[in-house]
Amino acid sequence: MKISNAVIRLSALAAILLAVYASFGLFSTGGQGEFQFTTLRGQTVDIFGKGIYRLDTTFFAAGFRGTDTITIFLALPLMILSIILYHSGSRRGGFLLAGSLVYVLYNSFSLATSAAYNPLFLFYTAGFSASLFAMVKLWAQFDFEKLRKWVLPGMPRHGAAIFLFIGGGMTALLWLSDILPPLMQGKPPATLGPYTTAITYFIDLAVITPLCFLAGQLLLCGDGRGILLGFALLDLLALMGFIVIGQIVFQIRAAILFSSVQFIGMISSWLVMGSIAIGFGLKMLRNISED
Repeated sequence: MKISNAVIRLSALAAILLAVYASFGLFSTGGQGEFQFTTLRGQTVDIFGKGIYRLDTTFFAAGFRGTDTITIFLALPLMILSIILYHSGSRRGGFLLAGSLVYVLYNSFSLATSAAYNPLFLFYTAGFSASLFAMVKLWAQFDFEKLRKWVLPGMPRHGAAIFLFIGGGMTALLWLSDILPPLMQGKPPATLGPYTTAITYFIDLAVITPLCFLAGQLLLCGDGRGILLGFALLDLLALMGFIVIGQIVFQIRAAILFSSVQFIGMISSWLVMGSIAIGFGLKMLRNISED
């Protein structure tokens, strides 16, 4: 694996932008506070009314702030560590950096397209652009035929592949269960609020689920591209486990009500999925030879 100064610079820029917009999202204050708003579809929704997310619904603003918390205190330190390790020539550092860049891509795209337009829009845009081109450049540095020779016998290719198939399928089923019933009734999803469309459903169904299936297939075939892509997706799924829990905590603090079934189901399912993703991710890293 070649070390690219362009990758380091672009990744560092993405990390700085990530730190800036997540910090403003979490710590910004000011505004009139919560108020009600009637949407184009005639629904009455609660608008958060404070900070950067003042024009988002209370449900989504609390979720964004939960995500920002995990970004600042977990995803960002991991990204800084991955840049340092990659700069030192570590192959495992290269894998960690790929996972971090995929997270920034997902996070910045989600905020740029899901959050109501706010002063951080250009930061989201620049973060997406920096992480996208860093990822393209990093991918080009890997010799995937040689990568297969770095793999030690304990690499959990089959287990990780099966988990990615299940994770991709569960993500699709979860979102389709939100979309299809109201679609058949001629109604929008319950949490859509004042937004024109549901971007999270789009990106997860159109990109994340197919990528999980593709990575799983490549892993089963022993393709080096599947090892790198599979690890990056495991990294994303692991962080998403923490993020969903962070979102729920902030939403409960914002007086969002969940049924006991919803609460236990979301917490337990994401804890299980995140824990399994962490386990497979760590085992994959340990079985990448640095020699």
